[in-house]
Amino acid sequence: MTDLTASDIRVLSFLEDTAEEQLAFARELIATPSPNPPGGEQEVAAVVTARLERLGVNDISELAKEAGRPNLIVRIPGEADGPTLVLSGHIDTKPAGDMARWETDPWDPVIRDGNLYGLGSGDMKVAVAAMVYAGAALSRVSGWSGELQLVFTADEEAGSNLGSKWMAEQGYLEADAAIIGEPCGVVSEWENIGVVSRGAALVKIEVVGTQMHSSVSDRFNPVNATVEMAWLIQRMHAQMKGYLTYEPHRLGGPGPTVNVGVMSESGVFYGVYPGNGWFACDIRLIPGMTVESVTADIQRFLDDAMAANPRLQAKLTIEGGVPATEIPFDHPVVTAIRHATSHVLEKELEPAIFPGATDAYSFQATAGIPSIAAFGPGYLPRAHAPNEHLAVNGVYEASRIYALAALRYFASEKTG
Repeated sequence: MTDLTASDIRVLSFLEDTAEEQLAFARELIATPSPNPPGGEQEVAAVVTARLERLGVNDISELAKEAGRPNLIVRIPGEADGPTLVLSGHIDTKPAGDMARWETDPWDPVIRDGNLYGLGSGDMKVAVAAMVYAGAALSRVSGWSGELQLVFTADEEAGSNLGSKWMAEQGYLEADAAIIGEPCGVVSEWENIGVVSRGAALVKIEVVGTQMHSSVSDRFNPVNATVEMAWLIQRMHAQMKGYLTYEPHRLGGPGPTVNVGVMSESGVFYGVYPGNGWFACDIRLIPGMTVESVTADIQRFLDDAMAANPRLQAKLTIEGGVPATEIPFDHPVVTAIRHATSHVLEKELEPAIFPGATDAYSFQATAGIPSIAAFGPGYLPRAHAPNEHLAVNGVYEASRIYALAALRYFASEKTG
């Protein structure tokens, strides 16, 4: 690519000079635990704040719905008024899970075979590190108009009630476009641009049976809630997707996904014939689907199941949900990302449906900010798994992409 501006060249020079520093900072973030639950974002926020201040970026606001669970909004102004662009990443991680399955200490980031290992490496502390340095790079150059915001959120891994969801509801999120730095690959890193984020419906189904003394269960005809629940789970696993009402998306992709039995419980104890049970389902939604439409589809499935099995009594509860989001592929912020990736990665990336839900629903559906739902280093199957890792050069690639994309976005909006 030859169409680099003087500002582009200056930010690239800064990021090249700090490449090793960026990697060290990413490792420092990984080494600062913030598994959610319970959270612990305070320590990570302190590390981020200290690094920003060391880099000369000082307009940092800490916002918290709950003590010890902060969010950060960092403002980096240009030379003149203009559009506001957000780079956003969450600073919590999933818990480490079964420590015996980790080949390395989750919080002792190591480099092995060209990869950086550690909990939160791909999801998404390396992206956060890259955003910090992209912001620092823009703070060092002139010639652009607008404001770059770095928004680092708490509680994303447990529903964002203390993070982006709360900030959007309180009016703290105000911008013209946003890029969420979730890992954008499914089979490889930097695979595509996640212009669509699938939504989710979180479902609980309760099954009622006959609770009684188990020693006399063979003398009567009681309903075993565990047995009926197992029957229903198998039926739902096999049939539920066929009950969902949706139109396939123009980008193709996986469509909705039905995960049955992500949690379950039944019975009381030995000696007690099981009179109750429940299980949970996680259903991923594509644009056009709503929590309300999925609720109706599930109820129709349950009605048919209870008609087929008179011994089954099942009750549906919707525990929560978020909508899918979508941004046009010709939106200026997407064009800016494509411009940056063609330089840094030397390839053109196509639009795609990101399989998961991201903070994009808070930015876009609640705050009204057009958002790229997922564009960051790493890829999804390694997240939420033992031995999480990504390519060691991911932070350096991401920082350059974010910085160049921001400059291109501000320039296009100024002339557009």
